[in-house]
Amino acid sequence: MSAPLLSLDHVTKRYVRGRHEIVALDDVSLEITPGEFVAVFGSHASGKTTLLRVAAGIERADEGRVLFASNDLTEWASSARRRGLHPRIGWLRRSGPFLPSMEMLDYVALPLLSTVSEPAEALRRATRALAQAQAEDLTRATWDELSDAERTYVMLAQAVVCEPALLLADDPTRGLGAGDRERMLARLRALADAGMAVLMTVPDVPDMLRAHRVMTLSDGELLVATAQQRRGDVIDFPRRRGGLA
Repeated sequence: MSAPLLSLDHVTKRYVRGRHEIVALDDVSLEITPGEFVAVFGSHASGKTTLLRVAAGIERADEGRVLFASNDLTEWASSARRRGLHPRIGWLRRSGPFLPSMEMLDYVALPLLSTVSEPAEALRRATRALAQAQAEDLTRATWDELSDAERTYVMLAQAVVCEPALLLADDPTRGLGAGDRERMLARLRALADAGMAVLMTVPDVPDMLRAHRVMTLSDGELLVATAQQRRGDVIDFPRRRGGLA
Protein backbone atom coordinates (compact mmCIF):
# COMPACT_ATOMS: atom_id res chain seq x y z
CA MET A 1 0.00 0.00 0.00
CA SER A 2 1.25 3.50 -0.84
CA ALA A 3 2.40 5.83 1.90
CA PRO A 4 -0.20 8.46 2.86
CA LEU A 5 -0.07 11.68 0.86
CA LEU A 6 -2.32 13.51 3.34
CA SER A 7 -2.56 12.62 7.01
CA LEU A 8 -4.70 14.27 9.68
CA ASP A 9 -3.65 12.98 13.09
CA HIS A 10 -6.16 13.63 15.91
CA VAL A 11 -7.05 17.07 14.58
CA THR A 12 -9.34 19.39 16.51
CA LYS A 13 -10.48 22.80 15.29
CA ARG A 14 -12.55 25.22 17.38
CA TYR A 15 -14.18 28.58 16.71
CA VAL A 16 -15.46 31.10 19.24
CA ARG A 17 -18.78 32.77 18.44
CA GLY A 18 -19.60 35.27 21.17
CA ARG A 19 -20.00 33.32 24.39
CA HIS A 20 -20.05 30.00 22.57
CA GLU A 21 -17.28 27.65 21.45
CA ILE A 22 -17.99 25.63 18.32
CA VAL A 23 -16.01 22.43 17.76
CA ALA A 24 -15.88 22.17 13.97
CA LEU A 25 -13.51 19.16 13.97
CA ASP A 26 -13.38 16.83 16.96
CA ASP A 27 -10.30 14.56 17.17
CA VAL A 28 -10.36 13.77 13.44
CA SER A 29 -7.89 11.30 11.95
CA LEU A 30 -7.72 10.64 8.22
CA GLU A 31 -5.23 9.28 5.70
CA ILE A 32 -5.42 9.56 1.92
CA THR A 33 -3.01 7.88 -0.49
CA PRO A 34 -2.15 8.86 -4.09
CA GLY A 35 -4.84 7.73 -6.53
CA GLU A 36 -7.54 7.51 -3.86
CA PHE A 37 -10.93 9.19 -4.19
CA VAL A 38 -12.42 9.87 -0.76
CA ALA A 39 -15.88 11.39 -0.19
CA VAL A 40 -17.01 12.95 3.10
CA PHE A 41 -20.74 13.33 3.60
CA GLY A 42 -22.27 15.81 6.03
CA SER A 43 -25.16 18.19 6.51
CA HIS A 44 -24.85 21.98 6.59
CA ALA A 45 -22.46 23.23 9.32
CA SER A 46 -21.14 19.73 9.97
CA GLY A 47 -17.50 20.82 9.54
CA LYS A 48 -16.92 19.74 5.91
CA THR A 49 -15.45 23.01 4.65
CA THR A 50 -13.34 23.36 7.79
CA LEU A 51 -11.96 19.86 7.15
CA LEU A 52 -10.82 20.90 3.67
CA ARG A 53 -9.38 24.23 4.84
CA VAL A 54 -7.34 22.50 7.54
CA ALA A 55 -6.27 19.77 5.09
CA ALA A 56 -5.09 22.49 2.67
CA GLY A 57 -3.11 24.32 5.33
CA ILE A 58 -5.31 27.41 4.95
CA GLU A 59 -6.33 27.14 8.58
CA ARG A 60 -4.26 25.85 11.47
CA ALA A 61 -5.54 23.03 13.66
CA ASP A 62 -5.88 23.80 17.37
CA GLU A 63 -4.77 20.27 18.24
CA GLY A 64 -3.20 17.44 16.28
CA ARG A 65 -1.01 17.40 13.18
CA VAL A 66 -1.61 17.73 9.46
CA LEU A 67 1.02 16.15 7.22
CA PHE A 68 1.21 16.54 3.45
CA ALA A 69 3.85 14.49 1.62
CA SER A 70 5.36 13.81 5.08
CA ASN A 71 5.76 17.55 5.77
CA ASP A 72 3.93 19.31 8.58
CA LEU A 73 1.52 21.93 7.23
CA THR A 74 1.48 23.82 10.54
CA GLU A 75 4.20 26.23 9.46
CA TRP A 76 2.48 26.74 6.12
CA ALA A 77 -0.80 27.62 7.82
CA SER A 78 0.82 29.99 10.32
CA SER A 79 3.24 31.85 8.03
CA ALA A 80 2.17 35.37 7.09
CA ARG A 81 4.15 35.00 3.86
CA ARG A 82 2.24 31.92 2.73
CA ARG A 83 -1.45 32.76 2.63
CA GLY A 84 -2.05 30.93 -0.64
CA LEU A 85 -2.47 27.25 -1.29
CA HIS A 86 0.42 24.81 -1.15
CA PRO A 87 1.66 24.47 -4.77
CA ARG A 88 0.91 20.72 -4.82
CA ILE A 89 -2.66 21.12 -3.54
CA GLY A 90 -5.51 22.09 -5.85
CA TRP A 91 -8.84 23.55 -4.74
CA LEU A 92 -11.99 23.44 -6.85
CA ARG A 93 -13.22 27.01 -6.36
CA ARG A 94 -16.75 28.31 -6.82
CA SER A 95 -16.00 31.64 -8.46
CA GLY A 96 -15.48 33.01 -11.94
CA PRO A 97 -13.09 35.59 -13.44
CA PHE A 98 -13.10 39.23 -12.41
CA LEU A 99 -13.31 40.23 -16.07
CA PRO A 100 -16.52 38.91 -17.68
CA SER A 101 -14.93 39.17 -21.14
CA MET A 102 -12.02 36.85 -20.25
CA GLU A 103 -11.93 33.67 -22.29
CA MET A 104 -11.85 30.43 -20.33
CA LEU A 105 -8.47 29.34 -21.68
CA ASP A 106 -6.90 32.47 -20.18
CA TYR A 107 -8.89 32.04 -16.96
CA VAL A 108 -7.67 28.47 -16.47
CA ALA A 109 -4.09 29.60 -17.15
CA LEU A 110 -4.15 32.32 -14.44
CA PRO A 111 -2.69 30.15 -11.61
CA LEU A 112 0.36 29.48 -13.78
CA LEU A 113 1.36 33.11 -14.24
CA SER A 114 3.56 33.16 -11.13
CA THR A 115 5.40 29.93 -11.96
CA VAL A 116 5.56 29.62 -15.76
CA SER A 117 7.69 32.19 -17.61
CA GLU A 118 6.45 31.50 -21.14
CA PRO A 119 2.81 32.44 -21.89
CA ALA A 120 2.67 29.80 -24.61
CA GLU A 121 3.55 27.11 -22.07
CA ALA A 122 0.88 28.36 -19.68
CA LEU A 123 -1.72 28.21 -22.45
CA ARG A 124 -0.57 24.74 -23.47
CA ARG A 125 -0.99 23.47 -19.92
CA ALA A 126 -4.34 25.20 -19.60
CA THR A 127 -5.50 23.47 -22.77
CA ARG A 128 -4.44 20.14 -21.32
CA ALA A 129 -6.28 20.86 -18.05
CA LEU A 130 -9.46 21.71 -19.93
CA ALA A 131 -9.13 18.40 -21.77
CA GLN A 132 -8.73 16.58 -18.43
CA ALA A 133 -11.98 18.18 -17.31
CA GLN A 134 -13.55 17.27 -20.68
CA ALA A 135 -14.17 20.96 -21.32
CA GLU A 136 -11.85 21.49 -24.26
CA ASP A 137 -14.69 22.96 -26.34
CA LEU A 138 -14.99 25.88 -23.89
CA THR A 139 -11.58 27.48 -24.45
CA ARG A 140 -12.93 30.56 -26.27
CA ALA A 141 -16.16 30.91 -24.27
CA THR A 142 -16.68 33.62 -21.66
CA TRP A 143 -18.12 33.07 -18.19
CA ASP A 144 -21.52 34.53 -19.05
CA GLU A 145 -21.88 32.11 -21.95
CA LEU A 146 -21.50 29.01 -19.77
CA SER A 147 -24.13 26.88 -18.08
CA ASP A 148 -23.75 26.04 -14.38
CA ALA A 149 -22.35 22.63 -15.29
CA GLU A 150 -19.86 24.10 -17.78
CA ARG A 151 -18.68 26.59 -15.17
CA THR A 152 -18.01 23.71 -12.78
CA TYR A 153 -15.98 21.86 -15.42
CA VAL A 154 -13.91 25.00 -16.08
CA MET A 155 -13.30 25.45 -12.34
CA LEU A 156 -12.14 21.84 -12.20
CA ALA A 157 -9.70 22.54 -15.04
CA GLN A 158 -8.31 25.54 -13.16
CA ALA A 159 -7.96 23.43 -9.99
CA VAL A 160 -5.77 20.86 -11.76
CA VAL A 161 -3.83 23.12 -14.14
CA CYS A 162 -0.84 23.22 -11.76
CA GLU A 163 -0.85 19.40 -11.70
CA PRO A 164 -1.49 19.01 -7.95
CA ALA A 165 -0.92 15.78 -6.10
CA LEU A 166 -4.06 16.40 -4.03
CA LEU A 167 -7.36 17.90 -5.21
CA LEU A 168 -9.84 19.28 -2.66
CA ALA A 169 -13.43 19.72 -3.85
CA ASP A 170 -16.06 21.31 -1.61
CA ASP A 171 -19.51 20.17 -2.79
CA PRO A 172 -18.51 20.11 -6.48
CA THR A 173 -21.95 18.93 -7.69
CA ARG A 174 -23.93 21.73 -6.03
CA GLY A 175 -26.64 23.10 -8.30
CA LEU A 176 -26.15 20.47 -11.01
CA GLY A 177 -28.82 18.22 -12.49
CA ALA A 178 -28.60 14.45 -12.19
CA GLY A 179 -26.81 13.92 -15.50
CA ASP A 180 -24.25 16.66 -14.95
CA ARG A 181 -23.65 15.48 -11.37
CA GLU A 182 -22.84 12.02 -12.67
CA ARG A 183 -20.50 13.43 -15.31
CA MET A 184 -18.71 15.60 -12.74
CA LEU A 185 -18.20 12.65 -10.41
CA ALA A 186 -16.90 10.57 -13.30
CA ARG A 187 -14.33 13.29 -14.05
CA LEU A 188 -13.15 13.30 -10.44
CA ARG A 189 -12.93 9.49 -10.41
CA ALA A 190 -10.88 9.60 -13.64
CA LEU A 191 -8.40 12.02 -12.03
CA ALA A 192 -8.01 9.63 -9.10
CA ASP A 193 -7.61 6.65 -11.42
CA ALA A 194 -4.79 8.60 -13.11
CA GLY A 195 -2.97 8.94 -9.76
CA MET A 196 -4.28 12.14 -8.16
CA ALA A 197 -5.60 12.00 -4.60
CA VAL A 198 -9.10 13.51 -4.39
CA LEU A 199 -10.89 14.58 -1.21
CA MET A 200 -14.47 15.66 -1.83
CA THR A 201 -17.21 16.85 0.52
CA VAL A 202 -20.88 16.37 -0.39
CA PRO A 203 -24.29 16.93 1.25
CA ASP A 204 -26.03 14.01 -0.50
CA VAL A 205 -25.37 10.28 -0.21
CA PRO A 206 -25.75 9.51 -3.98
CA ASP A 207 -22.82 11.80 -4.75
CA MET A 208 -20.48 9.43 -2.91
CA LEU A 209 -21.06 6.41 -5.11
CA ARG A 210 -18.07 7.04 -7.39
CA ALA A 211 -15.62 7.28 -4.46
CA HIS A 212 -13.25 4.53 -3.35
CA ARG A 213 -13.98 5.30 0.30
CA VAL A 214 -16.77 7.19 2.00
CA MET A 215 -17.10 8.81 5.44
CA THR A 216 -19.47 11.14 7.23
CA LEU A 217 -18.98 14.19 9.44
CA SER A 218 -21.46 14.74 12.24
CA ASP A 219 -20.95 17.49 14.83
CA GLY A 220 -17.27 17.59 13.88
CA GLU A 221 -16.80 13.86 14.39
CA LEU A 222 -15.57 11.77 11.46
CA LEU A 223 -17.24 8.39 11.10
CA VAL A 224 -15.93 5.68 8.79
CA ALA A 225 -18.14 4.02 6.21
CA THR A 226 -17.66 0.66 4.55
CA ALA A 227 -15.15 0.90 1.69
CA GLN A 228 -16.64 0.62 -1.80
CA GLN A 229 -15.07 0.05 -5.16
CA ARG A 230 -18.00 0.11 -7.57
CA ARG A 231 -21.26 1.93 -8.06
CA GLY A 232 -24.15 0.29 -6.23
CA ASP A 233 -22.31 -0.99 -3.15
CA VAL A 234 -24.21 -0.65 0.10
CA ILE A 235 -22.99 2.24 2.24
CA ASP A 236 -22.95 1.47 5.95
CA PHE A 237 -21.94 3.91 8.69
CA PRO A 238 -20.71 2.11 11.80
CA ARG A 239 -20.18 4.31 14.86
CA ARG A 240 -16.42 4.26 14.80
CA ARG A 241 -14.06 7.20 15.22
CA GLY A 242 -11.24 8.14 12.86
CA GLY A 243 -10.46 7.70 9.21
CA LEU A 244 -7.57 5.27 9.03
CA ALA A 245 -9.51 2.40 7.50
